[in-house]
Amino acid sequence: MSSVELLGTGQKRQRIMIITADESVIDQIKKSNNISFLDQIILPSENDNSEKSVQHNKVQSSNKKNRPKDVSLVCVICGSSAHGYNFGAITCEGCKAFFRRHARKAPTAFHCDGKGDCRITVETRRFCSACRLAKCFNSGMQCDRLLTVEQKAEKRRQIEENRKLALSSNLLTNEELQLSTPPLLIDLLPSIDTDILLTDFTDFLSPQSQQTLLNSNDLQRIEAVSCCYQKRIELAARDGLPWDPSMYSRTFIDVLNSHSVPVMRLLSFFKQIPEFDQLNIDDKVTLIKYNIRTVLSVNRALSYSPDTHEFIESSSDVQDNIEFYSVLHGYNTFKQSKKVFLSFLHLVKYDRKIIELALIVLMFTKGISTTNPQDEKILNDTMSVYRAHNYYTELLWKYMETVYGYEKAISLFSELINDIISLQTVQEEIQNNILRVLSPDNTDELLPIIKSVLCIS
Repeated sequence: MSSVELLGTGQKRQRIMIITADESVIDQIKKSNNISFLDQIILPSENDNSEKSVQHNKVQSSNKKNRPKDVSLVCVICGSSAHGYNFGAITCEGCKAFFRRHARKAPTAFHCDGKGDCRITVETRRFCSACRLAKCFNSGMQCDRLLTVEQKAEKRRQIEENRKLALSSNLLTNEELQLSTPPLLIDLLPSIDTDILLTDFTDFLSPQSQQTLLNSNDLQRIEAVSCCYQKRIELAARDGLPWDPSMYSRTFIDVLNSHSVPVMRLLSFFKQIPEFDQLNIDDKVTLIKYNIRTVLSVNRALSYSPDTHEFIESSSDVQDNIEFYSVLHGYNTFKQSKKVFLSFLHLVKYDRKIIELALIVLMFTKGISTTNPQDEKILNDTMSVYRAHNYYTELLWKYMETVYGYEKAISLFSELINDIISLQTVQEEIQNNILRVLSPDNTDELLPIIKSVLCIS
């Protein structure tokens, strides 16, 4: 996920969030600075939370005749008009076909008559196949995305087996997960090959995509994530909590400090994720500081009990005191917050694993904070975070498509994205209200972890 500011109609800046595993998409958007450029990658939504998106689409539709015809992507090989992503790069149909024909040929198959640095354009691309193919590889196109006829047949054969296996795995109840004690995630699975370049989000949107298969290792990883999530309470208690979860919160400061408990439990969850645990310590701090509020809000849907209408993560916890929220934030904000929460709750009732995986995706997301995003530090190891984010985004998509089918997966993914965008809008208002009522004396009473969550230095 990445956040980008674009100039909309009337030159008013609009902040949007885009899920992609290809940074070139973000570069293309920033260069174009045009909202109409997004028509090719925005997902449709049936969710009520996307009223603004619906209105924007209506405006775009009414102005379609006035738009320039050529607002498509640009081929990174020859510079001609491109219509999508092929083998890991933005290319035109001609360069796509060229790469498909020649990518697996021996390096000596082509010879450059010049110095090996021929300029490849739409006019010259046929003059030197050696330099054209070299530019394809240098631009990110990948041989491993080319499948043989036999490989395609084998992939199709595995679809039904994997879907049945996933459906069977999804029948596990929370009680069964708690009783089971599989090994830790880091011990259960081999480490991710850092040379693997995962497919971008646009590739996910094709029903025939080779990346949408959920294999046995993927299923094992998803179950291990669920197990790690269940173990977070035990591990956090073992490490020590800064607040007693069995103590009722009577003041607003108590309410804020009591949130340190789910925060510490979430951190215990993320420590079990090998990609997070192996990060540079400074990068961990940056991701936690700027992403934990969003993650914490989404996580509340997993702790809600529909039977008692309470937010309780453990049997020893007391009910979260919510009497301050409606007074502090006002009726409209409280109502909007409740609406967003119910949307996440719908996804939880549908499938808890979707939210559990989404928590990891959000933690690895750079630049979604609504609080001083311009102050967010540059990561020391951007690529490790980038690869982890892409891996779990792809894993989430593959899980939904394998279990629920392509059409339903699109609907669920769209609903999740819109809920996160709506949550960010509400979070900004809530954050401002909290900071507005906190006096210096109140701030001194806050626990250090809560100060970090609120971005209070």
